[in-house]
Amino acid sequence: MSALRVLMVSDISPSRPLGGAERMLWEQARGLAARGHDVRIVSRADDDATAPVSVERERVRIHQFPADRRSIARFITSSIFGARRAVADALAREPADVLHVHQPLAGYGALAARAGGRLPSLYSFYSPAPLEYRSRRGMTARHRPGVVGATGTAMLWAIERGCLKRAGLVHVLSDFSADQLWRLYAVPRERIVRIRGAAAIDRFRPAPDRAALRSELGLAADRPILLTVRNLEARMGLDNLLAAMAVLKTRRPRALLLIGGSGSLRAALEAQSHALGLEGQVKFLGFVPDADLPRYYQAADVFVLPTRELEGFGLVTVEALACGTPVLGTPVGATPEILRALCPDLVFRGISPETMAGDLERFLAGKERDAAGYARLREACREHVERHYSWERATDELEQALQEGAGDALQRAAAKARESAEATKGMLAQRGRASYTGERSRDSADAGAIGIAVMLEAISKAWQESELERA
Repeated sequence: MSALRVLMVSDISPSRPLGGAERMLWEQARGLAARGHDVRIVSRADDDATAPVSVERERVRIHQFPADRRSIARFITSSIFGARRAVADALAREPADVLHVHQPLAGYGALAARAGGRLPSLYSFYSPAPLEYRSRRGMTARHRPGVVGATGTAMLWAIERGCLKRAGLVHVLSDFSADQLWRLYAVPRERIVRIRGAAAIDRFRPAPDRAALRSELGLAADRPILLTVRNLEARMGLDNLLAAMAVLKTRRPRALLLIGGSGSLRAALEAQSHALGLEGQVKFLGFVPDADLPRYYQAADVFVLPTRELEGFGLVTVEALACGTPVLGTPVGATPEILRALCPDLVFRGISPETMAGDLERFLAGKERDAAGYARLREACREHVERHYSWERATDELEQALQEGAGDALQRAAAKARESAEATKGMLAQRGRASYTGERSRDSADAGAIGIAVMLEAISKAWQESELERA
């Protein structure tokens, strides 16, 4: 297989693995580079960056551009046009065989650029950007409620649709995400490539001595330990999990839930835990560094995924399973795809606190009643990941998709996409959403994005002025 020159473009920085998206990007890049491919990443820089940054890690060259974070509109437009300039500069210095795009803002800048638009391209769709944005409204300075937030959501619909129209093929991690692409954007199956997510099984593996590990972490050897690691945001369902712990406490008072992660709801969740009298049953760990994640997975008796919406894959699920730790997850998004093939009983029967508490009680009772069966389940968790969710397999499939792109398969798919866009134009118009088709729409799409940004900036200023008046 010949070496490829791959240019990856992303809204998130691989320099700090703060979440699943960053780890996914980095593992893909380093995996391809380890196989001899020339991999470059153009990404938005970390929050504290004020100038472009260039670094090299494990043969991957990373070029980062700063974004203007003073308002939503400036953040969006600087992300798009910063990526556009950075991609143009990168391709002027060295050509690429294929463009691999992650996330819509930087992705739109790359795909709408003249040089980037001519390359075969693969767009990785992990979750609908506008729905992710809407799920966090009011929680951060960039996720505004009201008219400003609604306008930002509308802009993301237009931008992500523009990316999906321009990309030759679209990569998803699950069947759930493939269905979302059709329902939300009318992307046909023939343009979708499913490459499942993966865990770094050399790093996420069972511990040789879980009792010793618990001692190192300050955890009692004889307490049932439940773990979840999530961004502390509304869609993660952590409030439901705390309510479930209040129910479980009456039956299993020694069960301890460890909550790893940071986010805008930290104070609210801690207050809820205190109000429910869970000081002895819940411990907030704060942000867990990537290097420490395996130890917490290994130490836990069960990992809990209480998501209430938008679980496009769930990297923490396969990482926990790789450590031999069973996962109980809500029947939301792609979680059932991962867990039911291993054991149907690992999927909660619903998302209510009472249902989760009942299923957790049954799981812990079964663990006590059949220690040998629980040990076999831990072994099966590891085998499940080794068989289906290793980076070796995921990199094989990604490499194949990119190779096909360099061999003109993506250009042919792009031509089919333009034909499909014409055929579905009427249907999309009925949904009340603009569609982008081919080269003729590129300038108008840019103008539309800029127009929305200008409107958003005006609304943002009006909102700030009203806040000052109230103060």
